[in-house]
Amino acid sequence: MRALLLALLVAALPALAAERVLEFHSDIRIDMEGGLQVTERIVVLAEGRQIQRGILRDFPTDYRDRLGARVKVPFQVVAVSRDGTAEPWRVEPLANGARVRIGNPTVILPRGRHEYEITYRTARQLGFFERHDELYWNVNGNGWTFAMDRISADVQLPAEVPADRIRVEAYTGPQGARGRDYTGEARAGGASFATTRALPARQGLTIVVEFPKGLVREPSFAQRLQWWLNDNKPVLTGVGGIALLLAFLWWRWHLVGRDPRAGPAFPRYEAPPGMGPAEVRFIDRMQYDAKCFAAGLLGLGARGFLRIRDLGSAYELERTGKDVEWLPGERTLAGLLRGPGKPTVIGKAHNPGVQITLETHKRELAQLYEGKLFSRNRGSHGAGIGIAILTVVAMMMQEAPVSAIIVSAALMLIVLVLFARWLPAYSVEGRKLQDRIQGLRQYLGVAEKEDLERMKAPPQTAEEFAKFLPYAVALGVEKTWADRFAATLGLAAVAAAVAGYYGSEAGGGLFRSGGIGDSIGGIADTVSSAATPPGSSSGGSSGGGGGGGGSGGGGGGGGGSGW
Repeated sequence: MRALLLALLVAALPALAAERVLEFHSDIRIDMEGGLQVTERIVVLAEGRQIQRGILRDFPTDYRDRLGARVKVPFQVVAVSRDGTAEPWRVEPLANGARVRIGNPTVILPRGRHEYEITYRTARQLGFFERHDELYWNVNGNGWTFAMDRISADVQLPAEVPADRIRVEAYTGPQGARGRDYTGEARAGGASFATTRALPARQGLTIVVEFPKGLVREPSFAQRLQWWLNDNKPVLTGVGGIALLLAFLWWRWHLVGRDPRAGPAFPRYEAPPGMGPAEVRFIDRMQYDAKCFAAGLLGLGARGFLRIRDLGSAYELERTGKDVEWLPGERTLAGLLRGPGKPTVIGKAHNPGVQITLETHKRELAQLYEGKLFSRNRGSHGAGIGIAILTVVAMMMQEAPVSAIIVSAALMLIVLVLFARWLPAYSVEGRKLQDRIQGLRQYLGVAEKEDLERMKAPPQTAEEFAKFLPYAVALGVEKTWADRFAATLGLAAVAAAVAGYYGSEAGGGLFRSGGIGDSIGGIADTVSSAATPPGSSSGGSSGGGGGGGGSGGGGGGGGGSGW
């Protein structure tokens, strides 16, 4: 029997001698400037397993506030001792704080009880609220790899305050828990706390002490701003990048993006000589789109080269056999069509032929007019894109908050979009041509009969309507142009005017979907689809707004282990 008891006792010894923290006590002194001097007394039982040369004490210094901005608190070690004698130590950086490595790498600790004492200073750990100020402090940290037999803390305020004006609260357990395994009391000028049971590894004690305002000097707005700027240099990178982008693009716009002075504005009753609807739209917008393609087809139709049928969900294009005098880019459009009696159907599905024709047409118009009549100043805009990309990359490398990166990127995108519209500029020759185009739009976009009479417009005949309908489409005023003639001549006359090159087999005839403007406008949408390949497109329970809420929150905290 004795042998059995002895064997059980020997087997139990390793469990009884498990490495752990026997006592963790923290003295926290708050000064009038809001700084904290903390002395931690950590008594450990070392058995040569994890604790061989000393202990590690981790302290968090980097936090994120509710808006995702960085908060970096100071941390300065004052003194470290073991068993009453100064002990070697060094501070090592961590991802979100600092690690104090205590011990001599060449000395193995004797097994048994060792008492460490660490004194350090920190600041910016207090909460300032409307009716009270507050210390919300994680005493030991929830990152320790050892169980803790007892945790306690004493808080000393910078001045004597009656106990009834101090309110205390605490939490025990793992991160976020609201355990109540503690005792806490307010006393004159401070408060005391202690756990009432041993806590396993990665559990801790978090305390909350509320005290009257005025004991500690509250940081001014200027001081808080200075802290914020120092802590959030990556955000300043974003602000600087936005400012640089704005300054650069404004400078480039001022240098190359301003149009020559416009000429006198008056209606023009003819298109610019030698220019079809596609060219007119391309020069007017200083860029190509599917409506340039559609307007070009309509222009060929108006001159008798082809006929367009609206099939409802698609368009049928068929050559008539008539020869025309080619305008710039029209041979390319004609290449999409087969001979008379062999119609080409363009639907919503991707059509490689349409895609190739559109891209070739776009390239031809750009070669003819871009750089001569206008410049899009792509180099300046591209440099702006480069500034934006470098800014975002720099912020990411500086580990800026995700919210700051998103906001900065969004603002720079807005700037780039705006200057993409403002940077393109006409040459002197292009400005003169654009004056003629604007005069044509002024005529085509007039809706009232009285205005037509005042500008002495030519007779509003069916032939006039059919001739200029492609240009109205090119300039985006097809609905006004069609409605004006429908009101003057009647729907039947308008339909008959374009029947030679545009008809409909869909329900409702040419005027389905509310009018000829909508019907004609559908060509550009269909062309765009056909040319697009698939897949490209507070902690205190007394309230008041404090910063607590559970174990592991607040300042302080961290964790520790042995080495």
